[in-house]
Amino acid sequence: MQVPFFFDASPVSSKFPEKPLETVKILFLDLYYKAQFDAELSAQWVQSIISPFSDYTLVIWSKDTHQKDELLTILDYIDLTPAHVETWQKTEFDLDNHNFSNNVEQLITSISGESYYEEDVLFGEVINVNVDGVFINCRLNDEKPTFQVRKFDPKLLGNVEKIEPGVFVRIHIYSKPGARRIDVFEEKKDRSELFEQPDFFKDIDGNAFFIETK
Repeated sequence: MQVPFFFDASPVSSKFPEKPLETVKILFLDLYYKAQFDAELSAQWVQSIISPFSDYTLVIWSKDTHQKDELLTILDYIDLTPAHVETWQKTEFDLDNHNFSNNVEQLITSISGESYYEEDVLFGEVINVNVDGVFINCRLNDEKPTFQVRKFDPKLLGNVEKIEPGVFVRIHIYSKPGARRIDVFEEKKDRSELFEQPDFFKDIDGNAFFIETK
């Protein structure tokens, strides 16, 4: 993995990009710039830098890394779920003398070793759960909506709190030569509008063409 540039988006000086970037692979985030932790504010910082559904690593760089779960819940809701999460506790480092270059290099090496090329992000609705697996109606195409029911191993839905019909999920499919990975996340938003099937006959009731003749 190559890191082409370093972008310092300081909340103090509001130096954010004009629009979210698709090329950011690692984001270091300090959770506190106020007296009280504000998860929504931290999520807004991420939203200002990262494009939705990006494959990025989030490094929680803070004295209060225990607050990360609240932030991650919001990031899930706004389609900014990180592919990897690292927690670097500030109190464990000598900030005046520590050489962070080694830490960053190790992080990049670790991510590169696990790197996959993301193929697709699909939305799905759980329609049936049984011993054979979880059946999900997947929306395959947005331009011309097409759907396909696929069966998933329940183990893939470990990030879904309650697996039952009607639950919406987001499916990330990654691949690299000789391997494939699927991650399934619970969707916090109501995605029912994505699965509304058009009624092609709603406007032709009573049409003479369809009236049975004897």
